Amino acid sequence: MKVVVIGGGFAGLAAAIALQERRHEVRLLERRGVLGGRATSYRDAVSGEDVDNGTHLMVGAYHATLDLVRRAGARDLLLEQDDLRIDYVDERGPCSLDCPPLPAPLHLVAGILSLRAPWRVRLQALRFGLAARFGRVPVGLTLAQWFDRTGQGAEVRALLWDSMATAILNETPERAAAVLFHRTFREAFLRNHRDSRLVFLRRGYGELHDRLARYFQGRGGVIRRRALAEAVEVKEGRAVAVRYSQRPESKQEIRGGEPPVAARLEAEAVVSAVPWGAVPALLPDDWRARPPFEALARLRGSPIVSVEMWLDRVVVDRVMIGLRNCDVEWVFDKGRLFGRTGAPQHLAFIISAAWRAVPRTNAELSQAAEAALRRYFPAMAGTAVTRTLVIRETDATFASDPQAEALRPPALTPIRGLYLAGDWTDTGLPATIEGAVRSGLRAAEHVEAG
Repeated sequence: MKVVVIGGGFAGLAAAIALQERRHEVRLLERRGVLGGRATSYRDAVSGEDVDNGTHLMVGAYHATLDLVRRAGARDLLLEQDDLRIDYVDERGPCSLDCPPLPAPLHLVAGILSLRAPWRVRLQALRFGLAARFGRVPVGLTLAQWFDRTGQGAEVRALLWDSMATAILNETPERAAAVLFHRTFREAFLRNHRDSRLVFLRRGYGELHDRLARYFQGRGGVIRRRALAEAVEVKEGRAVAVRYSQRPESKQEIRGGEPPVAARLEAEAVVSAVPWGAVPALLPDDWRARPPFEALARLRGSPIVSVEMWLDRVVVDRVMIGLRNCDVEWVFDKGRLFGRTGAPQHLAFIISAAWRAVPRTNAELSQAAEAALRRYFPAMAGTAVTRTLVIRETDATFASDPQAEALRPPALTPIRGLYLAGDWTDTGLPATIEGAVRSGLRAAEHVEAG
């Protein structure tokens, strides 16, 4: 079967690889010169190290993603915890959620009981775990409302839940759909203790996507970069082709000002793995106002801001630390992840659901990150910040509020042969890498089923 996949992020690559493995003839179109969509990286010209467009974290429960990485022969890029440990620091010093290798959810119980916190706080956290396992699914509630109903006070939220939930959902508990955190919590913490452990990349996400691309191409798949999809042709209710503009790819062609070339690919199936806002423009006018396409305009984006910082000495002694009561929530030692432990130290700070951060200047955001270090890390005394970069992703994810759950479309569409993929589709998960990969696999299954 001839299949065209539009979009080279995790969803598009997962769909393309799955279909190519099943011996279909797959062509993948990516509008940019790099793959990865909203989870990619580039090589920093000054330091020579990879810089992600926002540090993306995986967990052991990402079974579809980790299987995809292993099939592509890229497991060496993974740095996997043996057991879940999340380090935090605040005015009282460091503490950790340290979960031993016990059967789930006993590992989480042990981790919560070992927290440096009053007993009432630990008991509230245990109560939440019981509600997640045995209680009703919190459909239609915000996460803050669900926290209230399960007796989660301000202390336990500040200590444990709010920063974790905001990082997972890229939305504050006051706005986020509780059902998404409920499902993620159950998958990560209540099934197998290894599902909750953190999984990092030893290189930037661009390297991972290049590995996935080589695996796909090695099996006969074709990737056309800088190929801007312009329209899905629909005939008698069926997708039959994709028209696109092939822009120059090589540096010589780009410097020479070579014009784009109009092209067309016939297809028996099309998988659209582009952002939700780009889908309607690909469709004929008479389809844009029909469900589910007409609802896509009501999905909103949620921003992530990251600050990359280089210090002249080593200050942070962990791969990842949560920063409580700060403008920046998490800091990652990217140099350590990439196998380098000495100076200069390359740190990445993340601000999720960054509504308040987006209007701030780059200088203000860099100063906020530096202030967090000076507040909590004594080794910052006398340390110089040698360089900073600020990266803004204004629509890093869809805004995962309860209203969005009713708008997320399935993979199947009313146009025969056209399938949707992306973390914003109805995966049952928040906007995560795992959600994107599962959506691509689901679209591939529908292509196979016809």
